[in-house]
Amino acid sequence: MSKTISSLLLLSALAWNAYAAERPMVQVQSGSVQGAIEYNMQVFKGIPYAAPPVGNLRWRPPQPAAKWSGTLDASQFGFACPQPYVKNLSSGLGLPGNEDCLKLNVFTPNKPGKKLPVMVWIHGGGLIVDGSSDKQFTPINLTKNGVIVVTFDYRLGTLGFFASKELIEEAKAKGEPVGNYGTMDQIAVLKWVKINIQSFGGDPNNVTIFGESAGGRSVTWLMVSDAAKGLFHRAIAESAQQSPLRGMIEKRFGAAPEVEVDAKFMASVGAKSLKELRGLPVQKLILTAADFEQGEFGGPFVDGQILQGDPLALFAAGKQAKVPFMIGTNSWDSSFLVPGQPPLDAFLKKVGEDPQVIEKLYANNQDKCILSSDVMGDMLYRASTKMLADSMNGVAPGYAYYFDYLTKNIRPAYPGVPHTFEISYVFGSLALMPQAPKQREFGTDQCARIEKAAADLKQKGVWAKYWYPTTDKNSAQDKAMSEKMSKSWAAFAKTGNPNVSGQANWPIYSLKTDEMRHFSYHSEIVKNLLKDRVDYQIKALKAMSAN
Repeated sequence: MSKTISSLLLLSALAWNAYAAERPMVQVQSGSVQGAIEYNMQVFKGIPYAAPPVGNLRWRPPQPAAKWSGTLDASQFGFACPQPYVKNLSSGLGLPGNEDCLKLNVFTPNKPGKKLPVMVWIHGGGLIVDGSSDKQFTPINLTKNGVIVVTFDYRLGTLGFFASKELIEEAKAKGEPVGNYGTMDQIAVLKWVKINIQSFGGDPNNVTIFGESAGGRSVTWLMVSDAAKGLFHRAIAESAQQSPLRGMIEKRFGAAPEVEVDAKFMASVGAKSLKELRGLPVQKLILTAADFEQGEFGGPFVDGQILQGDPLALFAAGKQAKVPFMIGTNSWDSSFLVPGQPPLDAFLKKVGEDPQVIEKLYANNQDKCILSSDVMGDMLYRASTKMLADSMNGVAPGYAYYFDYLTKNIRPAYPGVPHTFEISYVFGSLALMPQAPKQREFGTDQCARIEKAAADLKQKGVWAKYWYPTTDKNSAQDKAMSEKMSKSWAAFAKTGNPNVSGQANWPIYSLKTDEMRHFSYHSEIVKNLLKDRVDYQIKALKAMSAN
């Protein structure tokens, strides 16, 4: 070997050793983990929080992770949990399809310190898609504001939410909860945090759960779950749609019980028993985008142990966790509902609303192609946001926000801010998102764009760029909005109060005063948001919750 090659190999080895020496090392209950430095954060990825739910552990509550010898390389994300592949949406998740996916990630400031507040993020995706390796969940600004962030993957689709009659009998014999395994995984993460987060400089007695969409709904379920009691101390629900939960063995709100949905699914895959079902390859158990659109996924349901009921009714009865709570919605959160929106008359009949009243209330809506989803959005997002925040009065501080900000060059293309678009501002991941066009879009036919994006998803299984959060990493206005939001979220995690010096006073929410924090271009407080429309939907939701 020549002296030149030997020298190069020596230099390479020295460089690697220097890199390894700089990588942070932490001891957790199961063993030693070595992370990395990214975006001026210490990151520890792919740490098992439970045993792989495979074989006889498929459709069982999460079991303890095995201990390992040596040092676990925690520089790479683990697998996203099995899910349907949706072009564009799934591209950042590696190869989602391995059941060995119950892993978590810890992000800390580069110099963590001690007893930092901890924020545990629950990703959305309808409980059927997405995962913690999605780039928008990179918490650059949150850690900069002095908090530790934990993200994780949990079981989705039929692997995460399933309760056949035979499975219910098995769980009863074992003395185990049944069905809502994805939610059980979330609780297992909170238990892991309680035991291990101190090793990363976090305070196990100051944990905030926060999530968006299905993750935000998960937050509201954990708020009313005895199984999660004492595992968190504050909660933030972003865009937490509040549609009624189905029952496990009984029909609720006109929805077939979970056992019926799952019996139909078993027949579709040719399995006659739980043993046969557990023996099937995971690919046969993954739902398609069409299954989801057609309502073939039963989803979460009231099981009496993990999910004990609908949050609207339980919050109203004062049965939620007595912890500070923050909830909000985007100005076009119902974008998520557009691809599957029912005809307006069918929806109104289902929820018992008067078409003439609706026609009057929504007479000024310009985009008729989204009228049905707008009505649903007022009910499932805006009305429920106000109701849940108001229900905190007398229990613990409750705050509400309304996000109505889009980077300037795409504003004319949208009727409001779509579902998920606030996430990158909260996390500070603006530079990792698709970037806005250089020229501002004018004269855009919004309905033509919306209908094409909806058709791409329904007919081709393609997640159009139109639905994906878009920002401008060079925009001073975008960066200022991200700073505002991440500071408020971090302040809430630290103290239970989202108010920050230099920003408008963010009042505790009450339906009487109806004041919400307004993340927008100009005003910072919005009063009586779409009051006539939302008040009508609040009445409808209260009537549904009482049934």
